[in-house]
Amino acid sequence: QDESFNFVLEQVAEGFEIPWGMAFVSTEQLLVNERRGRLWLLNRHTGVRIEIKGVPPVYHSGQGGLLDVAVPFDFKSGDWIYFTYSKNVEGQGVTTLARARLQGGRLTQWNDLLVSRSATRTSHHFGSRIAFDGSDYLYFGIGDRGERPNGQNLLNHAGAVLRLHRDGRVPADNPFVGRSDALPEIWSYGHRNPQGLAYDLQQQRLWEIEHGPRGGDE
Repeated sequence: QDESFNFVLEQVAEGFEIPWGMAFVSTEQLLVNERRGRLWLLNRHTGVRIEIKGVPPVYHSGQGGLLDVAVPFDFKSGDWIYFTYSKNVEGQGVTTLARARLQGGRLTQWNDLLVSRSATRTSHHFGSRIAFDGSDYLYFGIGDRGERPNGQNLLNHAGAVLRLHRDGRVPADNPFVGRSDALPEIWSYGHRNPQGLAYDLQQQRLWEIEHGPRGGDE
């Protein structure tokens, strides 16, 4: 035990309903979203929060809803803010990557960058977290959507970690670009439900955590 580390837990705010994602947009303020589709701007010093308008309808069923909110390392006020959410497509939830800008108390210029091919009849294993590297790339995960064979199916996005440019374009050096038997957005596959992503800038490595059955997290 290293006694030089002393940690103090301090409650900043309370009263959220299933807070799913957080992102600092300044040294004092962070965005906190609730899975059912609400987004808040929280002052971490005062605990005061305001609801942000302009969030589109989400497919709030089971584990689906408004999922992650994230900003790149070089984020400045007025830049793009990134979201993943489950979108209603013909009555089924589909994990979707989007971005918008924050102006006052409202999101503007909302744009779906990728409505993934991940629809199933289940309401679980949507993923999803977003991570940025030190370049122009972003990564986000999608669960197998409750159908295990999806993890090995390269013709849909379920059970995979995807890699895109920040504007939604597919990088030319993605591993499956140019193949007719795979989707070009896929960076890594064989996943069950990736709900944690973090990029190590120093080592240039992407870390991923996923939920396994009966305690088999990895």
